[in-house]
Amino acid sequence: MAIKARKLILGFLCLLLFLVPSSSLLDKLVQGQEVKDKEVLFSAQGKFKLGFFNITSNNYYLGIRYNNSEEYIVWIANLDTPIFHNSGSLTIDDIGNLKISDNSGLSIVLYSGQEGSNNTSAVLLDNGNFVLRELSPEGVVKRELWQSFDHPTDTLLPGMKLGVDHKTGQTWSLRSGRSYFIPDVRSFTFGLDPNHTNQLVILFHGELYWTSGSWYKGYFNSSSGLKDSYCNFSYISNENETYFNYSLEKGIATSPMSPMLMIDYLGRLWNDTDVLVDCASAPSSLTDGCVTQKLPECRSPSDTFSQNSSFWDESNGFKFNESDNLIMQDCKAKCMNNCSCVAYAVTNEDDLNWL
Repeated sequence: MAIKARKLILGFLCLLLFLVPSSSLLDKLVQGQEVKDKEVLFSAQGKFKLGFFNITSNNYYLGIRYNNSEEYIVWIANLDTPIFHNSGSLTIDDIGNLKISDNSGLSIVLYSGQEGSNNTSAVLLDNGNFVLRELSPEGVVKRELWQSFDHPTDTLLPGMKLGVDHKTGQTWSLRSGRSYFIPDVRSFTFGLDPNHTNQLVILFHGELYWTSGSWYKGYFNSSSGLKDSYCNFSYISNENETYFNYSLEKGIATSPMSPMLMIDYLGRLWNDTDVLVDCASAPSSLTDGCVTQKLPECRSPSDTFSQNSSFWDESNGFKFNESDNLIMQDCKAKCMNNCSCVAYAVTNEDDLNWL
């Protein structure tokens, strides 16, 4: 009977070991722990996960994604400094530095700790925010030291801000990538108007590209695409900070990846399923709020490009250098401002652009 009971216990323990994957952690990272390649932190209810991933074969990033979708990346820690192999790790060191490192000696410090900071931990919350906290000896949260919500990339989640901290000068805005696969170039930004108006804007290389219209009595006073979203915006302005944020409207059925707002590499603003703002196709599908761009006299605002998959002779054109980091909209703008230009294209081989 004892042998049978022992077999049952061993079988139960083996089942537990099988059910708990070795590559998974909980929702917290404490000093002395690390998150390495193929290891993840999950939020308490399992909606979000944080870990290393590669977009291209060589570039690895630390980011936050929806747990039920590998496609939707809501935040990237090392956007400007990808790791070129899979030896990356995230850790909190002895003095409280939250940092990314790898075998080559690379060190990306997300938060600089201080001597004596020997009781800190980081937690991934169910709203998608990754927060570094200082704890008391009893484990009670004393203060928040750093959070990913203060360093947005291309996605806005409920609770995140678009605006400015008047005391520190820090701004919160979204930044577009070069493409879906190369996130490290920022031609477009989405945030609070830097000219101190109470409206949201999209800037293209610092120039006004789209505006939401001014905020008036709880609404944007234009028919911009944000009115058609399921987002309930709020505007807060005081001596400390000025910002917009949003919450999900009550009773709205959304997909598992929502709510979210995202600006893509063409400067389009999306929720989880639909395009809310699209000035890229102007003027044929001009979204309200799109700003007419300044053009040379040889061009008309009604001039458009039509897509053509046929071969074009490059002999009279030229190719930009890869280091120029151009996106399709950059090529379009350069072509529109060059009276001799009749077409532009993006090559697929090396992701370079030519006119």
